[in-house]
Amino acid sequence: MSSIQGVLYLRNENQELRWFEDVDPEAGDGKYVGQIKNGEPCGHGTFTYPNGEKYEGEWKDGKRHGQGTYNDSDGRKYVGEWKDGGGEGNGIITWSNGDKYEGEVKDGVMVGQGTFYWFDGDIYTGEYKEGKRHGQGTYTYLDGRKYEGQWKDGKINGQGTYTYPDGRKYEGHWKDSKLYGQGIYIGFCGEKYEGEWKNGIYHGQGIYTFSDGIKWIGEWREDTPWNITEYSKNGKVNGKMVNGVQK
Repeated sequence: MSSIQGVLYLRNENQELRWFEDVDPEAGDGKYVGQIKNGEPCGHGTFTYPNGEKYEGEWKDGKRHGQGTYNDSDGRKYVGEWKDGGGEGNGIITWSNGDKYEGEVKDGVMVGQGTFYWFDGDIYTGEYKEGKRHGQGTYTYLDGRKYEGQWKDGKINGQGTYTYPDGRKYEGHWKDSKLYGQGIYIGFCGEKYEGEWKNGIYHGQGIYTFSDGIKWIGEWREDTPWNITEYSKNGKVNGKMVNGVQK
């Protein structure tokens, strides 16, 4: 049986959504205009919800299936693939503020590989899970800063490298988007800290090498040198710091 052009109305009866040709539009759950086969949307058509939201695209067996466009009432728009009624596959999501996502989706949510473009110029390319950055990914800021590494639940977590336009770089472990655990920081003048971090600051055992070759080796507490031995670039002991006091 070939499809025909027509109008259908969706209605919830006994917790089941069904299609009808003759329903009071005010009592229905939306209106469909397009190709119909066996009393269901099949082919190309447009469905309008009571709140004004709209889907226009392909249908199969009464469900959105194939290529289609969905416009939310809040200005969000999805253009892409659909499967068994849900947005699934590759697509593009745009927001009213100018943000844009291009990549994989499932049930209209960002998953798998994708790229997110913020209206202010920042860009993230990498993995997603349940709408959040999760897995491997690269975040590039408009000002040239860049993070490459692991993410979890939308935050930087795991191993990663953060670079600055002026040459500064951190490479190591992160927790909740803060430097945490073992890591190496290199300053733009060549100074380097290699050791432990906590909540973005030096904390624990580490080695700080100044650009002139002098080294501080020992313990830091809350970003403060605490129990430290200073060595010259030739390895000679220059002095010590005990409990935060120079000796």
